[in-house]
Amino acid sequence: MTAPAASAKRDDRLALAAILLGAGTALLGVRAPMTLVTGVALGLAGALLAVRGDRHVPSARLMIAALAVAVVAVVTVALLGFWEDWIVGQRLAEGASPQWVTAAIRPYVRAAAALRSLALFAALAMLLGAALTRLSGK
Repeated sequence: MTAPAASAKRDDRLALAAILLGAGTALLGVRAPMTLVTGVALGLAGALLAVRGDRHVPSARLMIAALAVAVVAVVTVALLGFWEDWIVGQRLAEGASPQWVTAAIRPYVRAAAALRSLALFAALAMLLGAALTRLSGK
């Protein structure tokens, strides 16, 4: 297999992965607007990469990294949500005051907000790269 054929195959896999992972992220975030927008941006980036024509993706590794960062951040937010629920349930079952539980959960909520922002930034960066690839005249 020649280098251009391998590059085209890798670019096609990137487009398909972005579409599938974007759809999964959007479904995961149906009730969380930032996660929903992250999934839509990833899916749209994948669609733009899929219709790029004969052009190769000039920064495929950066787009792969952006896709990975976005997906890992969304999965981490979901796992952090389960952890928060478990901690709140345990502390309230032990008889802790609601004010103490709220103060104990605050760092987790801030971390989840930061991770959602990171995921959205990565998805929009990938969308920008895909749009520039699609609109380039080469």
